[in-house]
Amino acid sequence: MTTATRSGVPASGAAPAGPTLGEVIGSFRPAGLPDTRTREHRQRLADFVRHHESRVHRAPSAEREEVRALLGWDDASLHRFVNTPMLVHSSTHVSMNAFAPMVSFPWFCLRLLTLTAGSADGGEGSHLRTQLTHNNLSDNRWKPHVWWRLNAQGELARTQLFSKQPRFKHQVLLTQRVPDLTAGPDRPTGGELTPGDARAVRLAGHATNFAYFAMMYRMALERAVGLHLPHGTVEIPVDFMNAFSLREGEFPGWRRVLYGQGFALREIGRDHLLRELSAEEAEGLDAPDPLRPEATLICPNYINVGHAHRMGPSVAIGADRMASYEQEMTGVLSRFFAGLGEIHRAPQFLGVAGIGLDRLLPLPEPLGRALAEQGGKPSLPLYAALYGDRLVPALDAALHQPMGELASIVTRHVRRPRSAPSGPVHP
Repeated sequence: MTTATRSGVPASGAAPAGPTLGEVIGSFRPAGLPDTRTREHRQRLADFVRHHESRVHRAPSAEREEVRALLGWDDASLHRFVNTPMLVHSSTHVSMNAFAPMVSFPWFCLRLLTLTAGSADGGEGSHLRTQLTHNNLSDNRWKPHVWWRLNAQGELARTQLFSKQPRFKHQVLLTQRVPDLTAGPDRPTGGELTPGDARAVRLAGHATNFAYFAMMYRMALERAVGLHLPHGTVEIPVDFMNAFSLREGEFPGWRRVLYGQGFALREIGRDHLLRELSAEEAEGLDAPDPLRPEATLICPNYINVGHAHRMGPSVAIGADRMASYEQEMTGVLSRFFAGLGEIHRAPQFLGVAGIGLDRLLPLPEPLGRALAEQGGKPSLPLYAALYGDRLVPALDAALHQPMGELASIVTRHVRRPRSAPSGPVHP
């Protein structure tokens, strides 16, 4: 693990201009041990996930614990989540790809945990990731219809997963089948799978639909390269968070406040498209079956973030879009939860608009050229195959550079760090 002699001082000894990225990340603070209500929310969510885990995967008993450990649904991970004083929240979109800057979010969350704890194990910190699973096949920021990777021969491979014909492009990923990506001469996967991809595809193959498949595939790659602490991340997709909040007994209250404040629920139609429900339509519904993803009711986007805010995160991370609306969202959520008789506490916010992966994780020139010629761009499967366990140390080089040198970020609700306090940048 990379270490500097003094915080903010590069190996050359030249003092940086202003605080380093590591100092800025280290300036975030734990919210502290959860109060009684927050801990109850977390415990109920953990129990709900374990009770309804067959919604997401159907791993046989021989592999169930491996899949639970992958998702952070094992006992140790859930216990840490329930009791942590430092919960970090992120919410990206599901896809087998992850491009800049979102591909770096697990690293930012990892370093938020280790730097604030001052230890490599992140203390008792936990990362709650609630990936958006009701995105559709036209999600251009994530390109879920295609899979970019390296094959076992080290060659660029592009696998078309879904058609982009107009009649399909707005179908949500929760309704798509798990693809058969078994390598072989009769499979259009572009060659044999790398060992990392083979394991990730095997584990993800237990998913009940493509959205969960992509979620599990990416998590397997991320864990393999060290982007998550052991027992330090819990993966609960947005649709599952909706199922929890809108469960039997809670649904009438949420429906009343949602429509009373001008919001609307959405359902997945038989055509696999999202459809907004009128107040009259919603009034005639019972709480959706938590074991049926296709029966999910989806709240508006701000409220989908609010599901996680009920868990008392210390820090939330988002991209440039969230940075632009985070302040407005805070006001909306405060009013919404007041309607439910709850208090909303805005977490500290870290917005990542960009990160210089071309300098931190450069691709070989022939690969970069081939990727560009085929209309692709660098993504997680390529980085994982090329860098493996060297990926995190390579990203850590950004910690010692002045903020803005390799990462464009914004922070809110957090104190400004001193430019060069004593002590290590990270363990």
